[in-house]
Formats: sequence, structure tokens, C-alpha cells
Amino acid sequence: MPDQPPSDDGAPRQPDEILPPETPEGADGPGGPAPEDGEKAGFSLDAVGKNAGEVMEALRDNVQYWVDRGRYNKIRVKRKGKAVLPDIPIGALMAFEAATFFWTGLLRGVLVNVVGRAFFEVEMINEAEEHYQQGLEAYLAGDLPVAETALDKALSIDPRYARAHLQMGIVRKLQGRKEDAVMHFEEAIIHGEREKTRREAEAHLKRISDERAGIITIDS
Repeated sequence: MPDQPPSDDGAPRQPDEILPPETPEGADGPGGPAPEDGEKAGFSLDAVGKNAGEVMEALRDNVQYWVDRGRYNKIRVKRKGKAVLPDIPIGALMAFEAATFFWTGLLRGVLVNVVGRAFFEVEMINEAEEHYQQGLEAYLAGDLPVAETALDKALSIDPRYARAHLQMGIVRKLQGRKEDAVMHFEEAIIHGEREKTRREAEAHLKRISDERAGIITIDS
């Protein structure tokens, strides 16, 4: 846990809680329950008996499910944990026009080298989530400027990303920019699809309100 900037009275500041990933809830689908607030999504793709074109069609059909349930920018096709294709932009895949023939050709080359049944893992990628993770890691390392930059990138990609707002609020609070922190906590409440995310933002707002009123809050 990083060293925290001192509080206004010079006393050491207690670290703000960083929430771990939550268990996904929601409608089941090809990859299980629908994730929320930046959690990873994906599914398995069985290529047995299919040519590259059929695999791409199956890929598009499965991706549509997740597109309807999240904010994803790209997909990553992996086999045995390693990417076998360059990341595919969602727009190109769903349009299934000339751009996707590039990936179809690459996939055909992969299938040629596969003997028997081919299973692929397909990971839905939200670029905002990747920047959020970088921001979280920087925060945990005590580097607030880097955390701020990464979280700002995440929110520029996805302005409704509740957990990024929550974490940015924590960073702003530690920087002493409490008005900005309040704004981000409020955004986390508005866009948070998880009760836990909203509850954490509300707790931070209450602490700020109590501090302004001169009320000392003792965390349990």
C-alpha cells in the first residue's frame, strides 16, 4: 500500500480502500454472467469442422451478445493463453466488411497449422479498463501523477466508467482537490451498476461532508 499524503493537520492519513473485483452478476450468456464496471468478459470458441469464414461468423455472433451488455472496443483471440491474431476492433468485426477479411486470412493461416479440434479463448477488451488497471497499479505504488494520467485516459474513452470515477475521486481527494473528488464520486454513483461501487462512493462523499462540518469519523 502506498504512503498517503498527510492530512490537513499533518497526521498520517489512513489509506483509502481499494475494492477488489466483484463477482459478476446478471444475465447468463455465452461466457457466463454479464460483467459490469469494467470486469473482463469472454467466451470459448470451438473451431472443429469449420473453415475460417465460419469461425469468423461464429465469433461475430458471440461478440454481439457482449456488445449488447458492455462497452468494449476490441476482442483478443487466444489459444492456450497466447494471442493468435492482432486485436480486432469491434466495429470491423460487426460490420463484417472488407476490413474483417484481414483477420479472416490470418485466422485461416492459424487453422491450417492446427491438427484436429481447435479451441480458442475470446477476450472482450475495454481499453478504458486497461487504463484503469494501470491507474490502480500506479496508485498502489504511490505514484499519484501517473495514476491521474491513466485514469484520465480511461474516462476519456468511457466517461461512464464508474470504478474509474471512484478511483479518480480517491486520487483527487488525496491531492486535496475535494470539489473535483466530489464530482467523481457523484459520477460513480450515477453510473455505478453495482451497489458496492455506489456504496463506496457514497461513503467517501459522507467523509468529505463530515470533514467540512468538523465531524471526526472513525473508520471501523
